[in-house]
Amino acid sequence: MVPTQAEIDAYHEDGAVCLRGVIDEVWIERLREGVAADMAEPGPHVEIYTKESDPGLFFNDFDIWRHVPQMRAFALEGPCAAIAGALTRSSAITFFYDQIFVKEPGTTGLTRWHQDQPYMAVDGSDLCSNWIPLDPITPETTLEFVRGSHRWGRWFAPFDAMLDGSRHPGTVFERCPDIEAARGDYDIVSWELEPGDCIFFQGLIVHQGRNNPRRDVRRRTLTHRWLGDDARVILRDPPAEFPKFPTALATGEPFDTDPQYPVVWRA
Repeated sequence: MVPTQAEIDAYHEDGAVCLRGVIDEVWIERLREGVAADMAEPGPHVEIYTKESDPGLFFNDFDIWRHVPQMRAFALEGPCAAIAGALTRSSAITFFYDQIFVKEPGTTGLTRWHQDQPYMAVDGSDLCSNWIPLDPITPETTLEFVRGSHRWGRWFAPFDAMLDGSRHPGTVFERCPDIEAARGDYDIVSWELEPGDCIFFQGLIVHQGRNNPRRDVRRRTLTHRWLGDDARVILRDPPAEFPKFPTALATGEPFDTDPQYPVVWRA
């Protein structure tokens, strides 16, 4: 699937675009198998955000492609890298990592307003993420984006609201404004989704993930991080959360000089 010019323009102007029916049912079924395999035997960086007293289950794991064959096949052979290349107008796309989010029925676990890129040792504008639903997504369970916020020229401090609410102690980031308390002041956009649909969004767009209050539907989603032409390593103190695995890369280097981060698409 090749994005239309209107979709490419929307990605750059709005910071997020919803593409319908870009992942076929065969891939969706394989990805569901991959989620089940990872939940049965998670990777070394798995995080469970629900406490024993909380309803439901909020399961989160990273770099699943490294140990689950279905996830590896999709990351390296699926359609998302080419779409990311077209949207970022890049000549090549490097794969950074993948991540799954599972919110079982009745789970409370709002992922509050944040940007993704400050969590990563990535500089440049060509960090593109995709968000793939493996179950129907309703207004209660979707992602919400502040349209155009990737063009604010601001970087907001990472925080871990799911664990303890702690924030990045460095001084290079500012605190994210309280968007939820002033929703009417922002242009907030979201989509209802079916399996096969996919949202692509830029690394600095401000967004949040809703709860899963429904008692009849799981919310399984898969995210990939793609690096385009201008993406480079930037090392900060304290270090970014991602990449999770050690690397000898230095500030200013492209990620594809480390074989952990393969180039999976070229124009």
